[in-house]
Amino acid sequence: MSRIRTILPRILIFALLLSCLPAGALAWPPEPGSSDSTGPVLASSLPLTVSGYAQLLFTGQTQAEDTFSIRRARLSLGGNILKRLRFKIQADLVRSPALLDAQAEVILDEKLNLRGGQFLVPFSLESTTSAGQLLTINRSRVVDLLAPGRDNGSAGRDIGLVVFGRLSIFNYTLGFLNGSGLNKKDDNEHKDFAGRLTANPARGLRLGFSVYNGRRFDTTTSANLIRNRYGLEASWHYRHLHLSAEYIFGRDDQTEKAGWYLLGAFDLKPDRYQLVLKLDYFNPDRSLPGQSHLVYTAGANWFLSPMSKVQANFEYHRLESGPDYRLALLQLQVGF
Repeated sequence: MSRIRTILPRILIFALLLSCLPAGALAWPPEPGSSDSTGPVLASSLPLTVSGYAQLLFTGQTQAEDTFSIRRARLSLGGNILKRLRFKIQADLVRSPALLDAQAEVILDEKLNLRGGQFLVPFSLESTTSAGQLLTINRSRVVDLLAPGRDNGSAGRDIGLVVFGRLSIFNYTLGFLNGSGLNKKDDNEHKDFAGRLTANPARGLRLGFSVYNGRRFDTTTSANLIRNRYGLEASWHYRHLHLSAEYIFGRDDQTEKAGWYLLGAFDLKPDRYQLVLKLDYFNPDRSLPGQSHLVYTAGANWFLSPMSKVQANFEYHRLESGPDYRLALLQLQVGF
C-alpha cells in the first residue's frame, strides 16, 4: 500500500500529460527505410480516451479523531476497437489496487446493444452515478447499504451480461449477473437478474424503475437466500434548480429493508458555485423498532473545472436508538 501511494502522484501526472497530447502524439515512428510514412499509428487506428480523478477528504467527527484520507484515485482507459466495438477499463489505486470496470460493448443500433464484463449494476440513479459526479460527498445510506453491488462492498459493480438501448422516450438495461461482487465467481447455481427502465416524458424530467432479483449463499446454513431489490427514482433539472429522489425496498431472506432520499441543489453561478441540501432515511429491519437512521446534509460545491471541485458538507445523523452524531466533511477532487 505504501509503495502504491508513493507512485500514485507520478501515475496521475503521467496520465494527465498523456491526455493532453494531440491526436498524433501517440503515433509510433515509421521504421527506418520504410515506404510507409504513417507507420502503425495508435491514435488513428485505435483512438483512446484516458481520464481519472483523485479525492482528498478531511473528516471531522464528534465521536472519533479528525483525519485526512485519500478516498479515491481512479484511472480509466476507453475507446473504440472497431466501429461497433468499444471497451472501458477502470482501476482504483487506493483499493490495493482494484479493478472496477472491465467491459466491452457491441453497438448494434440505438434500440439494441450488448455489454459484457464487469460494470455498474443497472440499478438506481445515484448508484449508477460516478463518484466524481455526485453533488454530495457521501452517497445516501439507502444506496450504500441496499443498492446491489454496494450492499456487498463492490463499488456498485458485478460481472455479467446485459442488453441496453433506447426506445422513444425510454432507456432500458436488462441482464444477468453473478451477484457476488468485484472479480468474484458466482457462489450459487442462480444468476441474478437486474433491470433499469427510465423515461424522459418532458424536458429536464426523468422517471425510473429498477428491479433486482437474486440469491446469496449463506455459509452458516448452506442455503441460497433471497436477495431482492426494487427502486423508484425521479429527477428534474430546470434552469438553476436540480431535484432528485429515490425510494428503495429490499428483502434479504425474511428481513425487509427500505429507505429513501430527497436532494435539492441550486446553482448560484452555473458551473461554478452550488448549494446542496439532502435528507436521506434508511431502516435495515422494518419488523424491529428503533432501527431507523436519518441523515440531514447541507453542502456547497465550488467547481474548478468539469472534473475538479471543492466540496464542503455538514451531516447530522439522527439514530432512532441514539446517540446522534455530526460529521464535517471537506473534499478536494482533481480530475481530467
